[in-house]
Amino acid sequence: MIRIILVDDHTMIREALRMALERDGSMQVVAEAGDGETALQQVAELLPEVVVMDIALPGASGIEVTRRLHASHPAIKVLALSTHLDRGIIKQMLDAGASGYVVKSAAGTELQQGIRSLMAGRKYLCSETAALVATSLTELLPASGKSDKRGLSGREIQVLVLIAEGKSAPAIATELHLSPGTVEVHRRNIMRKLDLHNVVELTKYAIRSGLITP
Repeated sequence: MIRIILVDDHTMIREALRMALERDGSMQVVAEAGDGETALQQVAELLPEVVVMDIALPGASGIEVTRRLHASHPAIKVLALSTHLDRGIIKQMLDAGASGYVVKSAAGTELQQGIRSLMAGRKYLCSETAALVATSLTELLPASGKSDKRGLSGREIQVLVLIAEGKSAPAIATELHLSPGTVEVHRRNIMRKLDLHNVVELTKYAIRSGLITP
């Protein structure tokens, strides 16, 4: 059972998130908090596996609370949940120690998927966040006439990360609820757009881009 603490200052949102998460029989919300200080106390007492952390909290922001939580309990995973879809905020949250970022508009199945990814030791960006990050990745592309500057889609970013982590096409298909054939199409498109030719080059690119850690 994955034990989770929800941190959001809106009671109705917490209730909706609890219901969404506990539909999955492998997840249990063990506590809820409406502010950062309460969240830190609950984490110290209950030691959950995952904390779902809003950014806009009364008092200390979710970014600061995540920084403090990560410093005192580095093994506990933090999944950011926010209305903010902004590169700067996403980077601050990840730099503070969050392992994933999901926007509230995508907080249904993507939240469950994010938690499972974190528990598997991976980082997770929801499709909207990944698409935003993808637009900045085009700046890292080599100035080659062969390079396609259109950039990667959010789904292509997700596939790229999983390929770079050594996942097979069937495993990626299962995780992203796609067919293996669709995964292969994404892989070919990624290689064409980035002018890369094998998994080793894709992995190196993902590391340089900060999508995965070596």
